[in-house]
Amino acid sequence: MANVDSSGVLVMRGGGVVPLANTALTEATEDEIQTDANFVGAAQPAGTFATQSLPNPTVMMAGIDAENDVCYAYIRSAGKIKAALPVSGLSSGAGMPAPLPYAKRLVSGDSVIVMANATSDREVGLSVACTNGDYHVFSKTPAGAGEHELVSVLTGQSIGETLQGRVVSHAFSMGGNNATNFSSPIYFLNGSGTPIGTVVPNDPAVDTGKYSVCRVAIALNTRVVFRTDA
Repeated sequence: MANVDSSGVLVMRGGGVVPLANTALTEATEDEIQTDANFVGAAQPAGTFATQSLPNPTVMMAGIDAENDVCYAYIRSAGKIKAALPVSGLSSGAGMPAPLPYAKRLVSGDSVIVMANATSDREVGLSVACTNGDYHVFSKTPAGAGEHELVSVLTGQSIGETLQGRVVSHAFSMGGNNATNFSSPIYFLNGSGTPIGTVVPNDPAVDTGKYSVCRVAIALNTRVVFRTDA
């Protein structure tokens, strides 16, 4: 896979800014985007720069883009997802940076991880925020027609296994290269297979991924799925 350009920004409470850039982001695999050395003197993890250089390193808004398509981005802290970030393609960044549903304070070593898709990559991403302040990211690359379940990018587990007992309050989805293949939106299903919530996936070539209200109580048997016809 090729390397692609990626850039972005984290906006702190009080107005501080963390500029981000990686002109050789690895395509089709998770990769880190560090601070832009052109503006802050050195490339380093976002959390390290923010805690050393800004008076209040609490992220209120963010916008991460990548050449071709982007599936998801998140702040990784001690191996966990601290916040799932708004994303866009390089040509579809209107309205960025966008607000986070729940502000998150950075600590030294926190890193911004980006999944940039190849143009033909069909990977679908779902970013969610919960009422208790937790965030998570789920993804699935469909192969052919049928129903496909999105699973945790960290563990491969279902949304029910990952977020049992929590309430999703906000979400967005990036649809990968499936604009002509989707035969359903994203559905949250209960144990009987009945939809209890939904998100319409965005086309990463032309749309931004920004949070909107999506209130769903997550039980152990909750799944999140979509269908394609090819």
